Amino acid sequence: MIQTTEKISPYISSVDVARILDVNVATVKRWTEAGKLDCVKTAGGHRKFLMRHLAAFAIEHEKYAQHLPLIQFGSELNLDLNAEILRGEFKDLVPFFLEKAMLCESNMIQNILNSIYMVHHDLLLIYDGLLTSVLHEIGHKWERGELSITQEHLASQTIRDGIVKLQEIVKKPEPDEGRAFVLTFSDELHDIPAKMVQHLLETRGFQVLYSGQRTPIGDTVKVFESFHPQRVYISSVYVENLDEAQAELTELVDLCGKFNADLYGGGSGLSQLSIPEDIHIRQLSNFQDVMES
Repeated sequence: MIQTTEKISPYISSVDVARILDVNVATVKRWTEAGKLDCVKTAGGHRKFLMRHLAAFAIEHEKYAQHLPLIQFGSELNLDLNAEILRGEFKDLVPFFLEKAMLCESNMIQNILNSIYMVHHDLLLIYDGLLTSVLHEIGHKWERGELSITQEHLASQTIRDGIVKLQEIVKKPEPDEGRAFVLTFSDELHDIPAKMVQHLLETRGFQVLYSGQRTPIGDTVKVFESFHPQRVYISSVYVENLDEAQAELTELVDLCGKFNADLYGGGSGLSQLSIPEDIHIRQLSNFQDVMES
């Protein structure tokens, strides 16, 4: 299982590849020279591999897929779920992940998230392809009365913890794209989408200030004065007090206008609010929109 207590290098050596695929090093060399197995070469000519190189190879040569060190699911679903991780398609992984989140099995949640990233190096795939579906289903279960508030919070917190720990192995560039401020309304209880927005912006090279949930908009004036964000992202999953949220949105729009910051908004909560046509909020429907914003 992948450890998360320290930084993990995404690169593995020819010796490691040979051990993982249960072949000798000469075979690995022959595959790379024949173009069957991709790699990167260091300045000294050493071959280094990423898990996505092995994943692509395994998809083309299925008999080696069973050797990849992904996840020990401990059931007959093992090969099917690992195959989905390799392909980046999560039809069966979504209900499995949901079940483990509701059981608060944090180690399994962490290993799944880390394994997907190590194979694909793509947070967007994890966020739009897996977690959005899981979080929506948790919300639907709560709305149908199948989960108590406590169960919903525990499942969400297990996922949130996994997202935060995932950042320990995510490669991010130096922040040279500008400054962004990510926040929620003061009565917002769900800050996971905002957290994911923060992480995606960091992978794009933004310096991000993240205030977390329950942020009173009136308290952010000092942030604008000292941080001077060029972009502001507001996330809202559910609005409990429409009048209060409406007033906070108006105040945030005024602050963005005063400090010349572009305002982006996403989440089902914003659809509950009345947004006048003269207020320009760049709507975000998914995390792909965040990457393209």
